[in-house]
Amino acid sequence: MQEAQVIGKRAQSENNTSSLHLHQQICASTKDTMDARRELDDHTSTLHIGSKIRLHGLLNQTLNGKKGIVLGTASNNRIGIQLQGEKRQVSIRIFNIRYWEDPEQNCQTLYDKVVAKAQEEIELLRLKLQILIIKSGNKHIITARARYNLGRALWLSNKPLETTQAVGEFDTAILFMTQREPNHHSLSDAEKVRDMALDVIANFETPGTLSAWPYWKPPTARWEDKLDMTQLFRELLAMKDREKELAITANTMLHGLHRHGIHDFCSPTPQLIDQTTFTEMACDELEKVEKKSTNHRL
Repeated sequence: MQEAQVIGKRAQSENNTSSLHLHQQICASTKDTMDARRELDDHTSTLHIGSKIRLHGLLNQTLNGKKGIVLGTASNNRIGIQLQGEKRQVSIRIFNIRYWEDPEQNCQTLYDKVVAKAQEEIELLRLKLQILIIKSGNKHIITARARYNLGRALWLSNKPLETTQAVGEFDTAILFMTQREPNHHSLSDAEKVRDMALDVIANFETPGTLSAWPYWKPPTARWEDKLDMTQLFRELLAMKDREKELAITANTMLHGLHRHGIHDFCSPTPQLIDQTTFTEMACDELEKVEKKSTNHRL
């Protein structure tokens, strides 16, 4: 509280543009967080609408290296691509598509970016709440609204501790509005998002959950993993133009599992790997990752 008083006095001593500047900072930070979260959502291990890719091995050298996004599902081993920074769309063989492999585009880096952006937004909203407590007190609708906004940012960070803190902010805001502003439009919003945050907390406690990485995901069954790994295997075949051979090399398997977020895979493998072998080995690795995450939550 002493720290809040210092912040409040400092804010009062400044002119009104400081409040406007803080508001602008919060708006910009919220946009940055949402953009970072959207980037992570768009980056998955198998091709889908929105996947970020680059072109490779085309006879038209002007297209090689260009980046774009997938527009639809594959047909006759070709897939539609919207080129980055251009209006034109092209139909490309899957063999000539590579995942967007810039260092800043791997899942761990994208997730870390979401966490960092969310933390910046949370700190700004905490500062705003502290200032409002000094200026308007705890028993004011503006303060309650600020608590709701802080709680929402904490919840959207998709982290266990922050989600628990979010519930506390929502409960405080709901209690005030129930007692003093029962008809305020924010009350129902706060109650809905509080209940959603409580559900997320329960999800974090589910055995086998990958915690908040990259977002909360329920533990997958073996048959679900097999479907994912079968699809990944087929894409790896197409990208290596080996569909007729029905096998991939050990290096291709290693590369594919890295794309799927399995970075510790080092099991000895045969030189050529068929779909059944790939699927079983990949699913075994997924089980190891889930067990490890259960014992070491983010």
